[in-house]
Amino acid sequence: MSAKSDKYEKDVAKNIDKIPGVKAERPKVGTDYPDVKVTYNRKEVWFEVKMNHTDNLSNPRVYYTDGKWHTTYTTPAAQYTVDLLNNSEQTKQFLKDIAKFSGIPFDKLKIPTTKTGLKEPGAVPLHVMKQFFSQPGVNRYIASKENYNLGKVVTEHYTVGKTAPAHYMQAGDDFYMVSSANPYKLNKKIPVLSGSGDFKVRVATRSEYYEVQAEIKIKKMPHSDYSLAPGTKKKNPFLRD
Repeated sequence: MSAKSDKYEKDVAKNIDKIPGVKAERPKVGTDYPDVKVTYNRKEVWFEVKMNHTDNLSNPRVYYTDGKWHTTYTTPAAQYTVDLLNNSEQTKQFLKDIAKFSGIPFDKLKIPTTKTGLKEPGAVPLHVMKQFFSQPGVNRYIASKENYNLGKVVTEHYTVGKTAPAHYMQAGDDFYMVSSANPYKLNKKIPVLSGSGDFKVRVATRSEYYEVQAEIKIKKMPHSDYSLAPGTKKKNPFLRD
């Protein structure tokens, strides 16, 4: 997490905490939890916070072994990623190309996503992966599905895939309901998170290992007249119109 996004999450929590009858905090918990815990009418609900609409909404890591893509993540977004890779012709061509380039037999090929995994027999070495992607015209995106219904993927990610569900989201200066559950019974005019975008999977080479990660970004979210961002001029979702 960047220092800017970390500060933004804290600022949003402080802004929510100023609302009479509402308490907000940003607990020190793992990334399997949403960002801000809110208490209102004696009920605790988690909120997700994004600095802007173009933030990556979920980026599960995946790996390839025994002829299939897998993930250690248990989220719906991770399963969508594995399904995309295992059924993508673009990904199948990448596997053939990297096997040929590395000299590793196709049936022994492994593409880990951790430093430890690089030590396994059949794993493509880091320097080989770097050389492969340094070739002119070679795309680091090994799978891409355009105009994908990411609203559904992201909704499941935040309501089912997290240790605690996030029912609301602040993205930039727009406030959304993540699903129609609306546990706080806020104004029904608040839009439900939705939108389509490109579901992509990218190989990123680091200094000591490489990662295979999904990029899930909604191209265009709906406009919201509500916001909890610091300094906003929009309506407060906790106040009745």
